[in-house]
Amino acid sequence: MCEHCGSEQEGPAIPEELEFLGEASQACPICSTPLWESRLHGQPLLCCPTCGGLLIAMNLFVMIIDAVRAYDVGAFRSSAPSRQKPGERTLNCPSCGQPFDSHHYGGPGNVVIDTCSRCLVNWLDQGELRRIALAPDRQRSSLDVDVDPDPDSDSDF
Repeated sequence: MCEHCGSEQEGPAIPEELEFLGEASQACPICSTPLWESRLHGQPLLCCPTCGGLLIAMNLFVMIIDAVRAYDVGAFRSSAPSRQKPGERTLNCPSCGQPFDSHHYGGPGNVVIDTCSRCLVNWLDQGELRRIALAPDRQRSSLDVDVDPDPDSDSDF
């Protein structure tokens, strides 16, 4: 059983499909390791190679979830109760240094995510992306997610 999220079956700490491109200037808000510029299913994001956390631009969030969902079609789907509560910890955005807003993700997966509305990014701890993507089916829609109102805008993290 995962100590962090309470689920009984976790995938790999870092998705196998993740492509590391090079070290970024930002540090992980969890372990202070330099984040790496990466790509997951063709979409850019930042990843911590040590703790498996992911920094994802809001305008790419739904596309990345959908790509993981499509890739792991035969995977086991479970949604154990979340052990983390919003506000239980304070993390700072690696881009601007301001505290993240910690909140329950509005879609499936029963996870708490951290959001920076200034930089338009979401921080997901190890396994949370997969947990969201593989949660038991319910009405899923892009309306369930905090997204950038201008999906064509670029986020510099």
